[in-house]
Amino acid sequence: MVKDPIRKKPVVSGTISPLHKKKIDKLVEIGEFASVSDFLNQAVSEFLTKYELGSLPSQNGFPPSQLEVLRNLIREELSDINFEKTKKD
Repeated sequence: MVKDPIRKKPVVSGTISPLHKKKIDKLVEIGEFASVSDFLNQAVSEFLTKYELGSLPSQNGFPPSQLEVLRNLIREELSDINFEKTKKD
């Protein structure tokens, strides 16, 4: 009786669009990646690295670090503006 090989990595499953699957398969076919698993490992690794560094774009397209700089600049500019309504004589 042959034992099942012991996997060192956990198995996950999910769904992707047919177009993404086709593109991944093509990358594997031309040798850019050894397998779909290899592609997914690299893609997840790169995503998590960017996420942990705060360099992923937010929904508005700016990385969080740039957003904070923009917010601070806006706060500085707004602090100089007097928003009190002027009374008309």
